[in-house]
Amino acid sequence: MSTQTLPNIDEFLRRLHLGSEVYYVGQLCNAWHMSSPGGDATTFHLVCHGEAWIHMPGHEQPARVSAGDIAFFPNDAAHTFSGLPSLPDQPFDYSNPMPLDSNAPGTGLLCGHLKLPLHIRRLLLASFPDFMLIRPSTSPVGQQMRHLIELMTEEAAQNDLAVTAILDRLSDALFLYVLRHALHIEPKMSPLLAALSDEHLRLAVLSFIEKPAEPWTVERMAGLAFQSRSAFSERFTQLIKMAPMEFVATWRMQMATGMLAQGKANMLDVAARCGYESEAAFRKAFKRIIGVPPGKARG
Repeated sequence: MSTQTLPNIDEFLRRLHLGSEVYYVGQLCNAWHMSSPGGDATTFHLVCHGEAWIHMPGHEQPARVSAGDIAFFPNDAAHTFSGLPSLPDQPFDYSNPMPLDSNAPGTGLLCGHLKLPLHIRRLLLASFPDFMLIRPSTSPVGQQMRHLIELMTEEAAQNDLAVTAILDRLSDALFLYVLRHALHIEPKMSPLLAALSDEHLRLAVLSFIEKPAEPWTVERMAGLAFQSRSAFSERFTQLIKMAPMEFVATWRMQMATGMLAQGKANMLDVAARCGYESEAAFRKAFKRIIGVPPGKARG
C-alpha cells in the first residue's frame, strides 16, 4: 500500500464510529456451547485462556481456538462455540457468567460486536471471508495485537470501575488491528483498498477523496483513469462492490457523519463541504444512505 494512500484511509477510519460492545465475559467449564444464528453485526470472540472450538454450517471439522486467538466474523455468520470438539446436547446457560480465572479449569471467553453501518461494511469488509481465525503468533502485526489482548484479558478479570466501558474502547482498537492484520496479508480483501491499489482506478479515487466537495461525475473519474465511462464503471464496480456515484455519495455521508458528531457544525456548511448545493438534497441523500435524518446524527 502506498504511503500516499494511508493518510486518506486513516482519515476515513478516524471518522468511523465503530460502536464496539462487549456482550459476554466469563469462565466456561465442562461441556458447554453457545450459538449465534447470525445477524447484522461484526462479531469477535477472544479466548483469554484455555481453548474452544468453532462449529460452522457446511464445515465438516470445527476450528480449534487457543488462548490469545481471535475468532472474527465480519458479517456475523451463523456459528457455534463449544468447549469440546463435538457439540454437547444441552446449551450452556451463560446468562450469569462466572468471573474469569486463569487458574481455574475451562475457558475464559470475551465476546463482542461492532454495529458498523452496512455501507461501511461494504466498503471495508465486503470481500472478507465469513470467518477468520487470527493467531497473533503468526500475524504480521502480532506483537502489537498480543499486547492489546493481554491488556483486555487483564482488564476483563478486574472488578473495578468502568471495566465494561474500557473493554468497549479496547475492542475498537482490536477491530482496527484485525483490519490491519487482514490487509497486510491481502490488501484486496478490502474493496476500498483494492481500488486504491489498482493502477487504473487509484488516481480517480484519490482525486475524489482529496476534493470531495467538487462536482464529480462518472465521466470525470473515468477521464482521470484514462478509460471510457463504461470500462471505468465496470472495473470500479467489480473492485469496490458499488457503482462510482454510489461510492461518492457513501464517502460524502461518512464525512458528514463525522462532522455532525462534533455537534457544532452548521447543516448548510456540512452540505457544502460534502458537495451538495442545497440542504434539502443533502438531507435526502443522508437519510437514504445512513438511514436516519442528519439531525439525529448530531453529537
